[in-house]
Amino acid sequence: MKIEAFSEGKSLDAPEANEDQLLVLPGTGYAVFDGATDITGQLYDGKRGGWLASHIAMHAVARFLLDPAERELRAERLVDHVSAAIRASYEHHKMLDIARDDPARRFCATLTLAADLGDNFRFVLIGDSGLRLNGTEIFVNDTALDLVTARLRVEAYRMVQDAGGGAEDRARAGRACAFYGAAKLHPDMRPWLDETRRAQLYEQSLAWCRARFPEVPDADFRLLLDTAISGQSQFANNTASPLSYAALDGFEIPLPLVRVFDRPRATIHSIELFTDGYFKPGAAATLVDWEAAFAEVESVDPDKIGLYPSVKGSAARMNTDDRTVVIVHL
Repeated sequence: MKIEAFSEGKSLDAPEANEDQLLVLPGTGYAVFDGATDITGQLYDGKRGGWLASHIAMHAVARFLLDPAERELRAERLVDHVSAAIRASYEHHKMLDIARDDPARRFCATLTLAADLGDNFRFVLIGDSGLRLNGTEIFVNDTALDLVTARLRVEAYRMVQDAGGGAEDRARAGRACAFYGAAKLHPDMRPWLDETRRAQLYEQSLAWCRARFPEVPDADFRLLLDTAISGQSQFANNTASPLSYAALDGFEIPLPLVRVFDRPRATIHSIELFTDGYFKPGAAATLVDWEAAFAEVESVDPDKIGLYPSVKGSAARMNTDDRTVVIVHL
């Protein structure tokens, strides 16, 4: 067996702020976690909610995997165990009722897990961190929601650029659209966007969404385009919309949103677990190849408005997102 693992935070000057985590327990299990950044900037004992979520989830999953009573690894029990640990943190910070009533205040994390059950591996995916088996089979939960939000940013970039705005102007207006939506003008959209251009941006984004995701009701698109990241928690852990997504946040996750499957150990040669800071997988199952893919993406589309659209881009010593990969060669 050979194991490779790497994690780097998006801020090269603040590595301690990395909201990703990884777990390597040879012969037991391997996992990656991605904490959701709290755009409010709220701190809890000096840490952001996303950092807390990924660390709490990592420790909780480790305890679960090492518990002899849980060797069957039932996904619903795993979710309950991690959720209880996150709720305990809410209680510590005296905010359990706040978190229960307001999903936007919750600590959230993704999980991709490969549990070694002996003759089989069990894989559990919660959220949009990914998995690749044998260098070919990729599993990533649908990221339609992020693409809808990213579209606002892409349209804003292009509109500001066409109006003569520079790189900082494009970045500022694009960030405002991605974080606050386009239902109304945000101060950071001015002077490049006025009410007429805002409405045009909104309609162009809506038209793109309709064409890309025809199965999604208009009302769901409009809810997300209105509020973007600041309101996306309304789609968390429910099955009311095709845009719904799963997150470990201390409360119930509908089981249909949790992907669980087994594979015979004998059929698996390599397992790669990765967070969404990697916009393209490595050409092969090696850390060198994953980092080469990262460098290629940064060279081709650092702003993340072309081949790799995102709600954020890279600039100077700030990459688009934290990134983590764990590679297991059997």
